[in-house]
Amino acid sequence: MKRLLACLAISSVFFAACADSGPDPAPVSPRDAVLNAMKAVYEAGTLHQKLEMSMTGGGESFTMSGEADVDNVHKRIDMTMDLGMLGSEMQLLMDDGLVYMRSPVFQDAGTEWVSLDPSKMDPAAAAQFGGFGTGTTDPSAYIGLFAGVFDVKASGDQELQGVPTTHFEGSIDLKKVLEGFADVVGEDVDAETRTQLQMVVEQFESIGIDENIPFEIWIDEEGLPRRQRISMDFGDLVPGAEEASMQMTVDFSDFGKPVDIEIPRPSEVTDMTNALADTASGSGAHG
Repeated sequence: MKRLLACLAISSVFFAACADSGPDPAPVSPRDAVLNAMKAVYEAGTLHQKLEMSMTGGGESFTMSGEADVDNVHKRIDMTMDLGMLGSEMQLLMDDGLVYMRSPVFQDAGTEWVSLDPSKMDPAAAAQFGGFGTGTTDPSAYIGLFAGVFDVKASGDQELQGVPTTHFEGSIDLKKVLEGFADVVGEDVDAETRTQLQMVVEQFESIGIDENIPFEIWIDEEGLPRRQRISMDFGDLVPGAEEASMQMTVDFSDFGKPVDIEIPRPSEVTDMTNALADTASGSGAHG
C-alpha cells in the first residue's frame, strides 16, 4: 500500500507556478487574477519552489518535501526531495524531455545518475515519473494547466513571510485546459510544449484523475503567486482505501533570479527507462 501511495503522490508533485503610487488599476475577476499570476511566472523565466506534501489512505499516511529551481526558458528543473518514509533523498534534473535521478535507491546502477525518457513509456507509467509532478518535463506545460481554472473566488487577505497576499480558491477543469492554453503562455507557444501539455492531461486521466482538481493560491501585490495548494481525492484508485487523498503546498520565490542547472555527462548516466516503466506498471497492478 505504501508503495502505491508513494507512486500516486509522486505523480502529483510539482503541481508547481505592482503596487504603485498611481491610480488603482481596473479591477480584474478572480479567475483573471489567477491566470495573470501564472502568466507572470512564465514571463519571469526562473523561480524557486519549496514544497510539502502529505498523503493518506488505507489507514496509512506519509509526507514528502523538497525544493526546486525552475528554468522555464531552457525547460530545466533541479529538484531535491526528501522521500520521507522511503528513507532517502533524491535529486532530480529535468532537461529537454528527459529525467535524471540521483539517489541511494539506484546505487546498483553502476553510475552516479540514472535517466528515463517519459515519452517512451505508457501514459500511466509516465504519470508516475515524468516531471515528478505534472507528468511532463516542460515547466511551461505545468503553468498551462491553469488555463482550466474555473469557479474562482477571493477568500480574504493573508500575510505570508511578511508579504501581503490575497487568497483565492477554485478548481482546475482538465477538460478545458487544452482549449485555453494559449491564454496563459501565449499564441506563439511551440508545438513541443503543446504536446507536453497533452501528455499532462492524458497522464492524469490514465491514473483516474479526469475531472476537477481543487486548488488554492495566494497572490501578492505585484501579481505573483507566493503559495499554491492543491488537493486530490484518489477515490477508487487505491483498492481498499476509498478515502485516499493528497494535499500539496508549494511556496514560490526568487522570480527572475539566475539559476545554474548542470546536466550530467553521458558517462555518468545509466538509462533505466524500461526498468522503471516495468516497476511503475507493477506497482499499479499489485498495490
